[in-house]
Amino acid sequence: MEFAKENCQLILLGRNSEKLSLIKSEIAKSTGNKYIEIIAADFSELKSVKQAVLEVKKKYAKLDALVNVAAIFKTKRVENSLGLEYMFATNHLGPFILTNELLDLLKAGKPSRVVTVSAPLDTKINFDDLQGKEKFTSGFLGAFGASKMMNQMFTFALARRLEGTGVSTSLFHPGLVKSDLTNEMPAILNGIFKIFSSKPDKAVKMLCRLAINKAYEKSNGAFFKVDGKEIKASSYSLDKNNQEKLWEVSEQLAK
Repeated sequence: MEFAKENCQLILLGRNSEKLSLIKSEIAKSTGNKYIEIIAADFSELKSVKQAVLEVKKKYAKLDALVNVAAIFKTKRVENSLGLEYMFATNHLGPFILTNELLDLLKAGKPSRVVTVSAPLDTKINFDDLQGKEKFTSGFLGAFGASKMMNQMFTFALARRLEGTGVSTSLFHPGLVKSDLTNEMPAILNGIFKIFSSKPDKAVKMLCRLAINKAYEKSNGAFFKVDGKEIKASSYSLDKNNQEKLWEVSEQLAK
């Protein structure tokens, strides 16, 4: 809605085509913006993400911004069709593939930018058990937290690779926002989260600014809060060896 109000031409990716169609109609009716494309893409499945990339490239020669928002929270370990843990695949590997595969379009649209929604969680990554087959913990200190750490490390590694290209990449922490993300949490914990969560209005306005406002055009490798101030990332997430190790294994899995 916020991007549509700014007269952006939108490409919406999501798993459910019917829901995407409803969202497209709702946005168009509310904002008057008719430039909305929908493409079905399941971020937990690598083939689906790559197919979405092909569809985007068939229709567009450049992109001004890419906003990675997709995320899921699972309390039990679930695998995708390739045997990859669901949160790892959806929260990290899907956006990793999408971003890398669309870099040529972003470079064609420079100055352009990539914004990835994450959280300043300090969960360490167990590279010896990346898919949680030996030990799986779902919460902020487990697989979900690790996927958010991967968002950070991916962004910082990407920022180095984008230096001098006219494309910048940054992270955004929206804070606790009312959504369906935590629905699989135990009812009491989910209820507490909902009580302390805010409506998304303020967060999405900041997210929109990060993606299209000229003030953030060169914010390469920065991590922003909802108030626009920068977050100091952890030493673990900034460690280049950790970043490159994640990048290498992600490339191998993405093929």
